[in-house]
Amino acid sequence: MNSPEHENLNSQRRGPHAAISLGAALGFLALAAAGQVWAHGVRGTTVPEQAACLQAEYDDGEPMNYARVEIQAPGSELPFQSGRTDRNGRFCFLPDIPGTWRLEASDAMGHKLRLLSRIDENMVPSTETMTEMYRDGPWARSMKIVDGLAVIFGSAGLIAWWRSRKRC
Repeated sequence: MNSPEHENLNSQRRGPHAAISLGAALGFLALAAAGQVWAHGVRGTTVPEQAACLQAEYDDGEPMNYARVEIQAPGSELPFQSGRTDRNGRFCFLPDIPGTWRLEASDAMGHKLRLLSRIDENMVPSTETMTEMYRDGPWARSMKIVDGLAVIFGSAGLIAWWRSRKRC
């Protein structure tokens, strides 16, 4: 039935396909093994540290939750750390040099809180020397009311002047 010439032809046809399949399988195994050799794992622990924490809140006591925070180390122009406050308006960081650190928290509505925090030689924050600098001072809310009324009355005055000017 099958002549030797016919079997030789079939083996030649299978040869390239078998070699490609074997090569692909070996390549896949090599990639899988290489991925495990080059990969690395992670591990972690919680460690007790002396952290400095920012507590940001509005003047009515509501926390500035999820406000943007930027921390700058003494003598540095680049941020040491940045992130967001938690739902209680807190943000903690671990200072690595003593000096006066600048802390800034801002929300999407334009409120901004700036604090200076002194860190001593033992990397302990000194709460007595914390200096607050507010963009929004204690009169900010009442001044916004006055500003709003000024805009309303000013606009009404301009409209009344414009209408009286056209009648003459």
